[in-house]
Amino acid sequence: MNRKVALTILLAALTLTMVFAATANASDRPIYFSDFQHIGSLRQLSASAPVVLGVSLHSNATQPLDQPTRLEIYSYIKENPGVHFRGISEALGLSVGIVQYHLGVLEHAALITAHFDGQNKRFFERGTYTKTDITLISLIRHETTAKILTILAQCSAYHKDIANSLGISPQALTWQMNQLKKTGLITAEKTGINVKYSLNDTNALKLFLKLTRE
Repeated sequence: MNRKVALTILLAALTLTMVFAATANASDRPIYFSDFQHIGSLRQLSASAPVVLGVSLHSNATQPLDQPTRLEIYSYIKENPGVHFRGISEALGLSVGIVQYHLGVLEHAALITAHFDGQNKRFFERGTYTKTDITLISLIRHETTAKILTILAQCSAYHKDIANSLGISPQALTWQMNQLKKTGLITAEKTGINVKYSLNDTNALKLFLKLTRE
């Protein structure tokens, strides 16, 4: 039997025993199961038992990767850095609740770390990537941003040329480039009315090329 389930059942049984004992001491009449209807269903009791006894099953998970589903989620994150919550759920065919629970355990165990990119919460294997790496990988997960970085990875380019290559308006590109400049990954050099962009971080460029080739 699963150790967690067995422990929950045991705690529930202990809780029931204490309730029966307390009721027996309070009255000389026979004890009937109806006396305990106020407790709720057995399922509710088993769920509350760890709280009653001051035990956290969550914190006692000393080997978090022993659980098959959790190991599958962890392995998927490791192979797909920057994947977001829904992406994990859809790729593995798991319910949102199941994914949410196991991600919580993995974060608590310091096996993964999360990064919010303004739109999605993205997950990474902890200790594998630098802050710059995480920022870049999160950006690559956005299609338009990835295309911009692909262009700049080849050579510096002017604003109007990038917009023409992507088939978007210069105004739309301005918003994208402003977001990229905030990360420090690119620099902008203005010459008259023209703006020329370049990748600013050599290590980021190497990582980007590595990721896009995989």
